[in-house]
Amino acid sequence: MKLTQKIRINPSKKQEHLLWKLSEKCRLIYNFALAERIEIYQQNKRTSKEKRHYITYSSQSRALPILKEKYPE
Repeated sequence: MKLTQKIRINPSKKQEHLLWKLSEKCRLIYNFALAERIEIYQQNKRTSKEKRHYITYSSQSRALPILKEKYPE
């Protein structure tokens, strides 16, 4: 059973530039969120279980508009 299919696209130079720009933004957001999770993990290693602070997807997604304001484009 075939679940995926490879499709080749031929974008114009302008579209190619926009796609690269979009992938760069996605990479930056992912790396920012990952760094935040690693930092929380490192802090939690030294604290007791009762006092640990956890980070969730929803808390990070709520912070995304603030991040967009801080780093426009």
